[in-house]
Amino acid sequence: MLGVTQRAAQAQDDGGLTRPFLKIDGDGIVTVYAKHLDMGQGIWSGLASIIAEELDADWATVRVEGAPARMPDYGHLFFGAQTTGGSTSIANSWDQLREAGAVARAMLLQAAAAAWKVPFDTISIDRGVLTCGIRSAGFGVFAAAAGRLPVPSATPKLRAAYRLLGKPLLDQLDRIAKSTGAQRYGIDGGWPDLKVALVARPPRLGARLKSADMAAARAMAGVCEVAEIPTGVVVVANTTWQAMKARAALHPVWDESAASQTGSDSFMRELSAMMEARAPDFRDRRGDPDAAFANAAHVVEATFDFPYLAHAPMEPLSLMGRMEGQRCRLRGGFQSQTANQQAVAKVLALPTEDVILETIAAGGSFGRRAAADSDWVVEIAHLLRATAGRWSIKLMRTREEDMAAFRYRPQVRHRLRGAIDAGGRPLAVAHHAAGEGVFAHLIDVLPDLHRSSVLLGNGFELYGFPAGEVAWWRPKLDIPVETFRGISNNHMAPAKEIFIDRLARAAHADPVAFRSSLLKDDPRQRAVLERAAAMIGWDHPPAPGRMRGVAVHKADSSYVAQIAEISGTPADFRIERIVCAVDVGFAVNPDIVRAQVEGGIGFALSNAFHSQLTVRQGAAVETNFDAYPVLRMDGMPRLIEIAIIDSDAPPTGIGEPGSVLAGAAVINALERMGAPLATRFPYRPA
Repeated sequence: MLGVTQRAAQAQDDGGLTRPFLKIDGDGIVTVYAKHLDMGQGIWSGLASIIAEELDADWATVRVEGAPARMPDYGHLFFGAQTTGGSTSIANSWDQLREAGAVARAMLLQAAAAAWKVPFDTISIDRGVLTCGIRSAGFGVFAAAAGRLPVPSATPKLRAAYRLLGKPLLDQLDRIAKSTGAQRYGIDGGWPDLKVALVARPPRLGARLKSADMAAARAMAGVCEVAEIPTGVVVVANTTWQAMKARAALHPVWDESAASQTGSDSFMRELSAMMEARAPDFRDRRGDPDAAFANAAHVVEATFDFPYLAHAPMEPLSLMGRMEGQRCRLRGGFQSQTANQQAVAKVLALPTEDVILETIAAGGSFGRRAAADSDWVVEIAHLLRATAGRWSIKLMRTREEDMAAFRYRPQVRHRLRGAIDAGGRPLAVAHHAAGEGVFAHLIDVLPDLHRSSVLLGNGFELYGFPAGEVAWWRPKLDIPVETFRGISNNHMAPAKEIFIDRLARAAHADPVAFRSSLLKDDPRQRAVLERAAAMIGWDHPPAPGRMRGVAVHKADSSYVAQIAEISGTPADFRIERIVCAVDVGFAVNPDIVRAQVEGGIGFALSNAFHSQLTVRQGAAVETNFDAYPVLRMDGMPRLIEIAIIDSDAPPTGIGEPGSVLAGAAVINALERMGAPLATRFPYRPA
């Protein structure tokens, strides 16, 4: 079903065919309205290709725009709100967009049949051209007539008829714009006469403004306004540089009497003590793990500490806003349109429909733009209210502001135990974790969701040990944490896979065979593991001086296996090769899948070996890339090979599942090379 309201479903006689998810104008240009945000993952091209396939459109005539913020027309079918996340955009939109494209195609055929006075089924469509005998015409010729027809039912194509979907070398629609710098983001350009705003924020969480020299800032050239808003003091000026100079002139004094005293190191010690001192807040068991551990020939134990991580997207959070009479218009890379719209409406005391969001591409997010309280969007609502809507304003954040904003991947401590018998067979696993989840605002209504944001991807659930348990300790924490690419998989997968490798070594077992024996009830995860092993030639040892490491995982209904091959020494190693096998169901666009895996490998390596956000007495220590290193080009593998498992299963996602494993695979190779066992991240092998 289309799943749209009657108002949205009514075609408009505007010279073209207008539907909720697409428009075809008189020139035959097909514009697809994407309800999900493209933040670098290529989803706008992926979504557009589904409709283009069903239309039999010419890909060169397809365009894509962010859909309006409007429920229920553009709601996420799984989450009940307009949002993007969990690598669900294709899975959520698959049937919906196939149906939308098939219906529009049927309407074009009906319009052509009526105009040419021929049977409907004698007309074919190829690359945007309708043909019947010697007659032919493009979409634009019949778009207006098609738009006036009743909406029919239509059946999407069978896979055997696909011309675009599942095929390699399909151009991404924004390839040229991104390659030439023409792509527009929230931080770029903007409306005519746009003012720029910057906020002076407290240096420590919980500090409050005591005083600031607002008069000095107002007197500076180009400054339009200086005002206090809930998050600090905002300076509005004609240019970014003028706003920066005026902000520096504020010399704010902060009341830090109620500021946070939290520090990363002390908090990690608190997590450790909590796991020793009290019962967990959640525990799930199967079999008799106590007996398994008591009777085991060998018990392997490990702990892993994962730090705060900043999202650090290339585009710091920026957006534009203005008042248009009694309506508010915002433009930016909105990831959670429904929540953003409602939050702004509340601040400005407007009906929700009077807050208009123009969603444009975002220069990264990794979960930051999905903040549950819409903090980065609400801020501009307070600014517009404080300035009485006199100007169109672009609210900017510097890199330092972006990284010091107290919205991080949570700190988590993992403690694992595994039992094997005298023959090396696995008996039991216990995977314990302490740390805050990212859906605390939903804990009273959806406690399972909040808990899963800490435990998703644990070894108890993903490996078929005969017995075991998973447990979670929830701390009290005043540092806000936020969704981060992979949710909990970004720390669960490395902890699980490094530990499983150690268990295999203790059992004197081949690491691929050991995992495979534990995945007998998960054929898809087992299949990607076996495919990766075949790709690297696992049955043949690597060249002298090289070592291999294995990792496999399931996340967001997708399956990923990676094997890394390294050379050198732990003190000076090089990643020579990573092979990766993925199962994402039907791969709508194989090139986007490969690109996401390649980028995800870099992301995972960066988090495993380089990045860490330290908090000291409620303040971020690292606030730019000089102190918060990320992976550089010379740290990438020399060779990445990717195999996509052919599947008739419905499509799933890859943006997050492909970004959590590479660090574990490389660390497993390093430990087999003789490096010290990993206990803290980022891992320093020497």
